[in-house]
Amino acid sequence: MLQYSVYSRLCNGTDMTNKHLKRLSLVLPEKGSIRCLTITEKQYEDMKFLVGKPSILFLLDDMVETELY
Repeated sequence: MLQYSVYSRLCNGTDMTNKHLKRLSLVLPEKGSIRCLTITEKQYEDMKFLVGKPSILFLLDDMVETELY
């Protein structure tokens, strides 16, 4: 398993992507690593969303959020 936490950032073009990669390189953790995966808008649009049977905790949490908003 690769991820402990997953973050995403939308960048408009290679220049912006490189800018943020440089910023990340300034705050690298002493232990561990940061991995960056760059994909195009078309690749993102083709993403598949696979969902199993939701747990009861997930359903309850979703109900609470719905009632709060």
